[in-house]
Amino acid sequence: MHTQDPTPLVAQGDATPLRTLNRREFVRVLGEATVSGGLIAGAFAGYALTSAQRAEAAEAILDRIGKVPKVKLSKRLGNIEIARIAICRDDPPELIGPCLAAGMNFIHKAGYFGRGVPPEIARLPRESFYCDTTVDNTSPGGDPNDEEAAYRQVVNELEQTGLRYFDIMRAHFGWRSLASFNKGDNASYRAFKRLKREGKVRYFGVSQHAAPRERYETYATMIEAQIESGLIDSMQVWFSYASTPDEIAIFEKAHNAGIAITAMKTVMHGGGKMRSDAAKMAELKAPGMMGRACLRYVLGLKGANGGRIADCCVSALRNFDMFEENLGAVATRTAALDGFEVSV
Repeated sequence: MHTQDPTPLVAQGDATPLRTLNRREFVRVLGEATVSGGLIAGAFAGYALTSAQRAEAAEAILDRIGKVPKVKLSKRLGNIEIARIAICRDDPPELIGPCLAAGMNFIHKAGYFGRGVPPEIARLPRESFYCDTTVDNTSPGGDPNDEEAAYRQVVNELEQTGLRYFDIMRAHFGWRSLASFNKGDNASYRAFKRLKREGKVRYFGVSQHAAPRERYETYATMIEAQIESGLIDSMQVWFSYASTPDEIAIFEKAHNAGIAITAMKTVMHGGGKMRSDAAKMAELKAPGMMGRACLRYVLGLKGANGGRIADCCVSALRNFDMFEENLGAVATRTAALDGFEVSV
């Protein structure tokens, strides 16, 4: 008899009633999933699991996945080492522990945690992980010229979360024109310099979006200007299977200049093209797993010098199904089971 309220391990796509599992049934399903080679989380679709069952399933998933490898960033960022997939503030709380256990050590949008970070993070030594905050004065509806708004957001977030400092302060959405970026002489960078002097941030970054409907310059134009400024230490860029050769070339140029590159929108933008390309998914040893294939494509791309272009990616993990599929893109144990050679 279940003594805890059962909940699904993976998201339900419809209102079909969920089945519960007694101990024998649970062990059978888990055992079959473990030896089948498919996604363990997927085997529990349509079932509601108790918290104890969920924990046991998560442990089996972690054992299947193995650790996510880390890469050393350029000297520009102090040669810090980060896992190739980042934790996202948008991830469900129940995935924070498994993400950390898999070796993920960079937290995107940590400032958005509000009043206190999750306990799994709070009990870690601050120097054992890295994080950024996305500062919203450059976001739609914000005032890109408001230096005080950028400064206050970071100060307030540090007070609320107790994180002490952010490794990277990112201009959220980036700048819409060369004039607004102004070769780096803008409100965001001025706020950054004040915050860095106070020990509240360490590196300056951008989460550059491309939105022609909002009258942005072309993507390559804006990123080129940011490279030339010499001020950007880390970039989040729209990088996917749907990225054009010109876009990939400018990402490569940025990385060669010592800028850390985090791929974003990797599944959202590249998923449609990848889903329709069965041959590419097969080549990436991820047949039928669009998310895994999308991440393997981007994180495996090499530049003309033979080095990687993207250091890591951020991909919101909505449930254990996505957790298992996406982390399996680069986790060494999963890659070995798939017959895929992980490139770092």
